[in-house]
Amino acid sequence: MLSPGRGIEGLDRLDVRLVALLGLALLPIGLIAMVQTYRVISEADQNASAALTGATLSAATSEREDILHIRGAAQLAAAMMPSLLSDTDLCSDEMAAFVARNPDVTFAGYISQEGIVECGSDGAGADVSETEIFREHLNDPGPSIDAIIGKISNLGVIAVTEPVEIEGEVDGYVAFSVPQQQLNLNANSETDLRPLYSMTFTQAGRLLWTPEDIESIEPELPRDRSLAALTGDGTLTVRALSNAGLERIYTVAPLVPGEIYALAVWPRDAIRTGGLTAASAILFPLLMWLVSIAVAYFAVHRLVVRHIRYLRLRIRAFTANRKILRPEYGSDTPSEMREVIETFHQMTERIVRDEADLENNLHEKDVLLKEVHHRVKNNLQLIASMMNMQLRKANSGETRFVLRRLQDRVLGLATIHRNLYQASVLSRVNSGRLIEELADQCLRNSDAREHGVDVRIDVDEVALYPDQAVPLSLLVTETVTNALKYVGRPESGSPWIELVLREEPGGDVRLRVANSMGEPVSDDASISTGLGTQLMTAFALQLDAETEVGEQDGTFVVEVLFRPSDFGEEP
Repeated sequence: MLSPGRGIEGLDRLDVRLVALLGLALLPIGLIAMVQTYRVISEADQNASAALTGATLSAATSEREDILHIRGAAQLAAAMMPSLLSDTDLCSDEMAAFVARNPDVTFAGYISQEGIVECGSDGAGADVSETEIFREHLNDPGPSIDAIIGKISNLGVIAVTEPVEIEGEVDGYVAFSVPQQQLNLNANSETDLRPLYSMTFTQAGRLLWTPEDIESIEPELPRDRSLAALTGDGTLTVRALSNAGLERIYTVAPLVPGEIYALAVWPRDAIRTGGLTAASAILFPLLMWLVSIAVAYFAVHRLVVRHIRYLRLRIRAFTANRKILRPEYGSDTPSEMREVIETFHQMTERIVRDEADLENNLHEKDVLLKEVHHRVKNNLQLIASMMNMQLRKANSGETRFVLRRLQDRVLGLATIHRNLYQASVLSRVNSGRLIEELADQCLRNSDAREHGVDVRIDVDEVALYPDQAVPLSLLVTETVTNALKYVGRPESGSPWIELVLREEPGGDVRLRVANSMGEPVSDDASISTGLGTQLMTAFALQLDAETEVGEQDGTFVVEVLFRPSDFGEEP
């Protein structure tokens, strides 16, 4: 089974990674779509704002034309007034005739600097010195347009005044009164909405005409902007909160640039973008992005991941018990995946065949090796038997001792080879069991038990390579034989021999052979050739071991410490 990848569990899957990469690839497209949608919304808002402004400007066109016409007439009358003032009756007749020709004009006349109507279409001789428009004329004798309650007509009118100069000095002014007309703003074709209110105001921010009284219209005016702040050279559309706290759209169009302006108040939904909103600018690209990822995930899962999982099941079945499942796939399986599955199926069949051949070869080699060890063991035992025959015929004690020691070594080698061909795994040897057999063999070939020698064996099961097991076994044979030869009777108790093989916590292996000292038990103690000591030194050198030989507290000890060669344990 494959080990899990790094990171959060599940994120290392193929389909998840491909979808993540595709999501990143589609992200710029989604951002571009959002920007384009916002641009469309912005252009739609601008078009709707222009439509509202156009509606306001179109509704004010007729009133603007009337005012400009009256202003032109007032300028003409002001130019002719010095010649008409010589005959006030003629002047009044001319003014009355002008009013008769222009039904939009309710009053035309000349007011002197004293506030007396010198001539007019109506009210000649009247005193208007207390009117607001007269006082404004005295303060600023220039041309003006303002909304007033007419002194003569007693109606709400727009007063158009033009100063009259005689010999370079202002002598009075010509005043024409035009009835205020309601701005008629029809439903806009783009929005199908009517304005809530429409009105006119001066550049100074004073209302000229409203559909209702000023107290009723005040809550609908902008909260944070004065009317004067809405004036300018061209049209204007702003979105702001009204004094009542409601969101409104205000459109401003100049009637007389720099003097009179028309204002329309629209509800906040007057500007609609055909269903396009800021939310849709995010929702539509996001929906497109999610749909693309979903399609990609389905495609990857259908075309790739599904078949990879199918192949994974077969790999696991083959890995677990070498079970080969026949390939199965549908017509929708891509050709590349079919090739991979077929190749894997062929590979598993070849692996099984190769493993079977390899097992047969290994089995044959094991049989041959075991046969070799068996034959070597038999030959060694044959040699030991021949030595035993020679030993019976020997008359000299020293000869018998040498032959017996040599026979012990040959039998030790035979025991090693017997363990090797009996082992289930030829690459390692159970040294604990082998040492017990060697020690028991040495005891059988000696007279230690007849002399009451107590032999204590305590060995661990230590697995070693044959390269270390063989010199260790020979070393044990020599040390045990040496201990049996020189074991002595202590002052108290029976003579004893101790054999310990222990695996240390650090991994080292310690062999310790000790025997009691005193009066020698064996008659062979007086015979010494020095060969045993040389062999023990040679075997310890092959093990690359640390060796300690000598007396310790009345005991003769041979102690060897070595490190086993490393190898992997088979399950």
